[in-house]
Amino acid sequence: MNKSRSDKQSAAGHVFRRMRACISKSAFFIWKWSIPYKNRNLPQDDVYAAIWKTDLDETSMHAALHSVFPDIPADQLPIEEEHVRQLIRQRLPPISDVQEMPGEKEAQQKQLLEQEPEEAWPHVPENLRHMLAAANAKNLEKKLQLLSEEVYHPSQGLGAILRHKSSVCKTFRIWRCGFAAGVSRTERIGVNLFFLFLIFCSVYPNVAAGFLDERSYNQRSIGSRIMSLFQLFFLWTYPYHTMWLLFNWSLERLLGGLVGSTVYAFVAIFPSVKVAYKEPWFRTMILVLTIAWQMGVQFSPPVRDYVVRLLTRHQMSRLRRSSKKGDAYWTGFDKAVHRELVSLEAYIEQQSKPGAAPQSWQDVPVKVRAERYIRFTHCFKLGRGADQLIGLLKDDMEGIVNIYDDYLSSAKALPEGEAGNQGKDHREPRLPKLMLVIFDIIVFAYVCFSFWSQPFTFNTVVAYSAVVVFKQTIILCKRYQTVANASRLFTNMVAFNIWGIFLVSLPVTINRNVLQDNGNWVALTVAMVIATNFLIEPIAPLFLVMSEKMAAGTVWLEQKLKLRSRE
Repeated sequence: MNKSRSDKQSAAGHVFRRMRACISKSAFFIWKWSIPYKNRNLPQDDVYAAIWKTDLDETSMHAALHSVFPDIPADQLPIEEEHVRQLIRQRLPPISDVQEMPGEKEAQQKQLLEQEPEEAWPHVPENLRHMLAAANAKNLEKKLQLLSEEVYHPSQGLGAILRHKSSVCKTFRIWRCGFAAGVSRTERIGVNLFFLFLIFCSVYPNVAAGFLDERSYNQRSIGSRIMSLFQLFFLWTYPYHTMWLLFNWSLERLLGGLVGSTVYAFVAIFPSVKVAYKEPWFRTMILVLTIAWQMGVQFSPPVRDYVVRLLTRHQMSRLRRSSKKGDAYWTGFDKAVHRELVSLEAYIEQQSKPGAAPQSWQDVPVKVRAERYIRFTHCFKLGRGADQLIGLLKDDMEGIVNIYDDYLSSAKALPEGEAGNQGKDHREPRLPKLMLVIFDIIVFAYVCFSFWSQPFTFNTVVAYSAVVVFKQTIILCKRYQTVANASRLFTNMVAFNIWGIFLVSLPVTINRNVLQDNGNWVALTVAMVIATNFLIEPIAPLFLVMSEKMAAGTVWLEQKLKLRSRE
């Protein structure tokens, strides 16, 4: 009897332990996909920032190279960047990491590694990789300074290059020197004030809604406001939070709805505004102002860049037509621009030819410098703050490359032997970004349909939906913006709307008075807070995985059908 009782206790204990382990794993899984976990700063953020502080003096470079190549006398070690890269390709080829693979895969993997910059090779010692990355960044800054001093730029092209150059140099400067030394005292004060302003913007609309007893508004938005405060906290703890970084983050979370939220607060504070708010003309005016503000603040930077590109093309075309300089000058100019647009792949191919001499830092194309930086950055897993700052830096690099593309828009085709091979550009995968745009359209089509019977809300939702789809499309079109950046935008501006359909729109559609009961309101609000902060991060990756599986299934089905048709 005692034995059977102990067996039952042992079985019950085993079941309890399994349940506890299952609950623990589930809780950890949910936590790993939560807003606080996904937006936290990572240890590699500091490692990444420290790379750009690497000493590049002759003694430090010799010490780093001698530790890897002890058989080469110190006085024979190169110190020029391109000579060091050639030495690494000759003495440390990417073979050791792929020797154990099957023959065909080994050849493919080796070819892929050979197309990467040397600082991205995993078998190269870390200190040497960091030294090459820092040298590339330093020489990129010097290269941009040289390009900005050229006399051939039209006014709009020069202005764009100077603006992008200033931003690139500023980002590397704050990584090297720290935020306090890298930006002006005025900007540091402005950043702190902007933080306080954004915190205020996260809170006051819900306070105003509480005074107005707008339960539906609070039930829908409290979770989103908590999400914004979490993200603001991690941006504040990220050491390199520039004003430009904060501004771009706030476009995704807060600034777009500033006008509507402010009017909402005025309605709660001022009785006269509350009376006017009931009038159709006043509500229409506020709607127009909200849409104009949303469009203006969201799209002013990209619209400015595209307008500048059009003006640059027009000015360059006019210069070619009206200039008294002969064809020889413009042929030389086009050759110089072509050289700056050589891709990393083509450059490595040129330098890998037998007898090719390493080039000086001035002769390395600007696109090669940009693509080296981008591919090296792929080696790191960084926090959201660092990743968004790097995304802005990539935008500036892409802007410089685009200006040179625009210079060639009105050029005559060079002879085949003189044009040279520009190679294949680096482009981030576009299909996943396209799928996110399609998912945006599907989600917002349903959201707009659900508000069809409420004209004022419908117009506001349509404006917001159009803004988000356009922003996602802009990321799709940019060659250097990653899928991670597109997923972040989807999470910040789209994903919570999916849960809003089930926890906000659907309950009110079923019973318009469901939120009048305090218990229902508290339960639905808590459910929306939990969903917003713990269940929206997996949505974008889940959509992408589903689309990949569907594409793979379609290919498999097509192959099966072809086989059957042959039989």
